[in-house]
Amino acid sequence: MACATSALAKDDFPANVTIAKDKTIETIDWSFPIERPLEFSRIKRCVATNIHDDEVQLRDSAGSWVGPATGHYYQRDNRGTAQARETFALVDDKSQFLIAHGQTDKTSGLSGWIIRFDLEAGLEQGRVILTMRNLKLAASSSGSLANDGFQPLGSWYRFKSNYAALDAVASTVKSCIVQ
Repeated sequence: MACATSALAKDDFPANVTIAKDKTIETIDWSFPIERPLEFSRIKRCVATNIHDDEVQLRDSAGSWVGPATGHYYQRDNRGTAQARETFALVDDKSQFLIAHGQTDKTSGLSGWIIRFDLEAGLEQGRVILTMRNLKLAASSSGSLANDGFQPLGSWYRFKSNYAALDAVASTVKSCIVQ
C-alpha cells in the first residue's frame, strides 16, 4: 500500500514557479508582455504604493509549564520583532530595474502566516519583469513550539494558499501598471 504524501509533484506547480533542489521556492515569475510603451516611473509608483514590508511581532509560548505543586499553567509569552525594511533596496533608472522588499500576511489558516520576498521589477523590450525571489515564511505565533522566524518558503506545506497570497500581491501591482 502506497503512503499518501503532502509533497506536490513537479507538474502540480504553476509554470511560473521555480523550485530549488532543496524543495524550497526559488522564484515566482509574474512577468507579462505590454502592448504599448510604458514609463519606468509608472512601475516605481505602482511598486511603492502596493508593496510594503512592515515590522512584525513573532511569538511563541515555548517553555511554558505546569507547576508541580499547584497544578497551575504558567504560560510564557516569548516575542521577537522582525524589523521593517525599506521598500526599495535598489532603483536603477538608467537600466529601468528595481528591487523592492515586500511581505504579505494574506495567507489562510488559523495561525497568522507572513511571507517576505524580494520583488525584481523592470522594463525589457515589450515586457514588464516582475519576479519574486528570496521567499521566506514565518508564523506570527507558533504556539508551544519555538518560533524560528523567517525560513525559506517550502513547496511541501500550504503551498497553494501561500501561492494565492503572493498572486494577490502580484496581481495588484500588475493591475496598477497596466491601467
